[in-house]
Amino acid sequence: MKLTESTDSVKHGFRPLPRLPQPTPLCIISTMKAAIILPLLRYRADLRVLLFVTLALLLAAGNWTGVFRNFLSIPLGCLFAFIACTATHNQMHLPVFRSRFWNSIYQIALSFAIGQPPTGIITAHNDRHHKHAESDLDFVRTSLVSFRWNALNILLFPFAAIAAMYREKPGDLARWKVKRPRLFVQAVIERAVFYAALVVLLIADWRATILFLFLPWISAQVVLVGVNLLQHQDCDSGSEYDHSRNLTGKMANFFLLNTGYHTAHHIRPAMHWSKLPAFHADEIAHRMNTELNHRSLIGLLAERVRRPHAR
Repeated sequence: MKLTESTDSVKHGFRPLPRLPQPTPLCIISTMKAAIILPLLRYRADLRVLLFVTLALLLAAGNWTGVFRNFLSIPLGCLFAFIACTATHNQMHLPVFRSRFWNSIYQIALSFAIGQPPTGIITAHNDRHHKHAESDLDFVRTSLVSFRWNALNILLFPFAAIAAMYREKPGDLARWKVKRPRLFVQAVIERAVFYAALVVLLIADWRATILFLFLPWISAQVVLVGVNLLQHQDCDSGSEYDHSRNLTGKMANFFLLNTGYHTAHHIRPAMHWSKLPAFHADEIAHRMNTELNHRSLIGLLAERVRRPHAR
């Protein structure tokens, strides 16, 4: 019967349509989630950001509860906490979501991925570093360390910069309450939720909190601050294009959300991270000192340890 139907169909000029694969439940769920989330985002590329932040939170939760604990728990926790720090940096320049509500929720979640309220970086980074780079107002100015052996500068710079932040940081909340009331409310919410939850976590299991949360959080933040030395040391802070070093390797920038394109970021701080590589290639690369561009993080670190052409 089936053979006859197939033969008749061919005789009359019709061919049976091939059977299409049936979508799996996981595929359907993923499609539904994308359909819900995409309209909320400014850029589709931020799905990668949300994936990385979600992984950071799952690792933190899994390590703390013991569900995911193994010999890779701490290294992976540190890595994804650092990636979450780059996501937080980007969020403070250009929010991921279109609405204030979802950005508020997202920033509370980021607090638990990086170990501090995201609004806490605004004064040090957005206000000081971007507007007054390498001046006395910049908490991460490279002049904070001046040892002859640059490996020692690289090791100690994060601690010198963090000390400068705590020593010189003005009262953010008091200033924002008057001049930026919405930011003040967001900062208070972030701090209240994060620090209250932190107390609960410490009471519940202080050992797991220190080992699987504090250690990755602190490590990620120390490395993030230390990267500023690699990016700006011995550069020309007065130059339009030679004020920063760049990491242009595709692999590193895939995971670090294009933070390697530091010159482009300083010139256009509010530009979405997904657009930085094209902006660097079209507008910057041919105008700047090519020695300030590096393909790999290892190569950049090796060059900085040797520190040729120190000013």
